[in-house]
Amino acid sequence: MKAPAFTLVELLVALAILAILAAIATPALGSMLERGRSAKCLGNLRQIGVAVQQYVSDNDYRFPPIETVPPSLGNAGRSALETLEPYGVTENTLTCPSDVAGPDTVARYGSSYHFSPVLQDELASQVNIYGRRGIFQIPNVGRLTVCTDYQPVHPSPGRLGLNVLKADGRVLQR
Repeated sequence: MKAPAFTLVELLVALAILAILAAIATPALGSMLERGRSAKCLGNLRQIGVAVQQYVSDNDYRFPPIETVPPSLGNAGRSALETLEPYGVTENTLTCPSDVAGPDTVARYGSSYHFSPVLQDELASQVNIYGRRGIFQIPNVGRLTVCTDYQPVHPSPGRLGLNVLKADGRVLQR
């Protein structure tokens, strides 16, 4: 006696159901992976924030002088890695997992994150901004940005957003 076998129609129906389930799961899987990369980026920025706070407390309450222009332009300053490496920052910490140019951005700028030129070697208690109308002192340093992604790469509701590290150590998604 022969064992019952599947018919061709039954096999096609099963394959169609599997294809539909795969089509439904694929966007959710991509979204889940990107949320994971965004969380890793937030963790990187938190670690950079801790390193910046340690640098500030070790160096007469001054923010680190991190060079913000590409090394190819002949600057004499120190990169983020050179400045923050003693505080536990590595090249992986300075690379955003969602940065499509990742290693190229790190090779060109020293980091996937853009460091603000406003806080370079400024006292944490009195940050000055120099403008055409004079010098302005910022009373609440926590509102200033230490670093952010170079471009919006993290999905926010309805658009792409940036992860931002504030001077008081907060990390935000915008």
